[in-house]
Order: sequence, then structure tokens, then C-alpha cells
Amino acid sequence: MINILVPTDFSPLSKIAIRYAVRIANKLGGNVTLLHVINFQRTMRSTIKMETNSRDFVKAINDQLEEIVNEITSEIMVTTPIRCEIAKGKSFSKTIIKESKKLKSGLIVMGTRGATGLKKALLGSNTVSVLEASHVPVLAVPEEAEFETFRNIIYATDLQDLEKELATLIPYVERFGSTIHVLHIVEDGMLVPEAEERINTIIKKLKYDNIVTLVTMDFDVNAAIDQYISVSKADLVTMFTQKTSFYDKVFDKSLTRRMAFHGTIPLLAFQQ
Repeated sequence: MINILVPTDFSPLSKIAIRYAVRIANKLGGNVTLLHVINFQRTMRSTIKMETNSRDFVKAINDQLEEIVNEITSEIMVTTPIRCEIAKGKSFSKTIIKESKKLKSGLIVMGTRGATGLKKALLGSNTVSVLEASHVPVLAVPEEAEFETFRNIIYATDLQDLEKELATLIPYVERFGSTIHVLHIVEDGMLVPEAEERINTIIKKLKYDNIVTLVTMDFDVNAAIDQYISVSKADLVTMFTQKTSFYDKVFDKSLTRRMAFHGTIPLLAFQQ
């Protein structure tokens, strides 16, 4: 059973993430916990007319959490009750990470919206800050996304830790019967046969049948990933953030940010 943590600020975007998480939990027989992070000092400074004490303030937050639970459960049947938590902290991302450990969460689900340029630096900054720092996998859900299942999952890899990463990924997706598309991009076409042989050798050891591979040559790694997302009709993209040679272009934080703002495809990010 997986414990899914969903931070919420009661915004429409966070409600999209909650609905997505509930549907995943229903599929897996898991639990969903909503978490609202508050900073009393910031809240009290910004709300000049607030006359209630901290106890009343917490009660008001609990009432909002209960309201959002009632809203979601009126739309979606849940297999296990949705839990609610409140946490105090000066840093949003650090508080989320701390609470995910305390709650033994196996997945954090957060909403994100597509953006470019300056907007990308501002919108969804909380989601990206958690995604970049959390050792619990983070699923970034675009505002247009609606969960049905994960039929096709793209896993872009530099092959450095392929066996370990696939062994980490498979337990998250095998309950969905997902097909994992292992995508590897090389700069030199002469390296394609060797890469294919290496991938196939590791796949045989893992004994997961629903894996297909594509090794292709391209000097623009980002464009190659985008193109394959389109042709494969992927339901999910997954990445393990790391930095190695040619794949510095792919697995650094800038690409993780870019994929988090992709707009239509959820991103499942693992920290190495």
C-alpha cells in the first residue's frame, strides 16, 4: 500500500493534484494525506485585521481542509478516507520533505502549470522546489491532466545507473501494467548497437515484460525527448536527476524544471 502526500493551498491547481492522487490511490489501494503548510509569522504580518489567535486560525484551516475533502469525495469515490495534516515551517519545500518522511510517504503529488520565460521562474515554484530537493518521488501534474492510467511511460536514461533506476521505477508502474519506453540518445550513430545490447541485457535480468527500447542519434537531447513524447502518446515521463557528460543537458535541474512545466504530460521525478 502506498501513502501519497498532496500539499494543498486550496487553489484550483492543488485540487487537480488531489483528484489525480485519489485516483492513483484508488487504483493501488493506497492512502492520500492532504498537507497544508503555514507560516504563522508571515500569515500574521500579511493579515492586518486578523484578531483570532493561533488556535482559531488552525481551526479555520482544518475547516477548509474538511471542505475540500467533502468536495473531492462528492465527485470521486474513495477506497480509503482522505487524511488531513497541518504543518508549520518557514521553508515550504523543507517542511514538505520533513513531513513526507514523518508520514512515510511513498509519493508526493503536486500541481504545476505550463509556463515560459519569466513566468516559468515564478509559477509553480513550490512544486519545482520540492521536486528538486525531495528524496521521495515527486509527481508533477499539469493543470490539464486527468488520470486514467499509465499505459506508456517514457524513461530517458544515460545508461549509467540503468539497472538500479529501472528496479526503482518498476514497482511504481507494474500495478498499472505500464509499458516502459527506455529512451537513450547518443551523439554518434556508431554507438547505437552497443547501447541496444547493453539495455537488452539489463532488461532480461529484471524480468519485466512490458519494456521497449529506442536508441537514437541526436545532438539536441531535449528535442529528441519532446519528439518521442509526441509519437509514443506517453501518459507519463520519468527522470532520475543526475549529471554526466552528454546528459548534463538532460538531467540537470534546468531540464527537470522544463519538463515540470511541459503542460500536458505529468513528470515523475526521482532523486539519485
